[in-house]
Amino acid sequence: MVNDKSKQRITISLVKEVFESISSIASENDVSIAWVIRYAVDRFLKEWREGLQEQLFLPLGKNRGKK
Repeated sequence: MVNDKSKQRITISLVKEVFESISSIASENDVSIAWVIRYAVDRFLKEWREGLQEQLFLPLGKNRGKK
């Protein structure tokens, strides 16, 4: 188990549909929303290290998020 002092707290914003989906998964599995998000991030990082995640499609530049 990771020592609480080595953890970093963050804040994220999710669209309503994503939050509801994560909340539902957490409820169905009797875990916290934070646990589901940590699990997803850990899995993503593992796949990234193994080369299974090839590219992130990130909006770059001043017009970030605008189409």
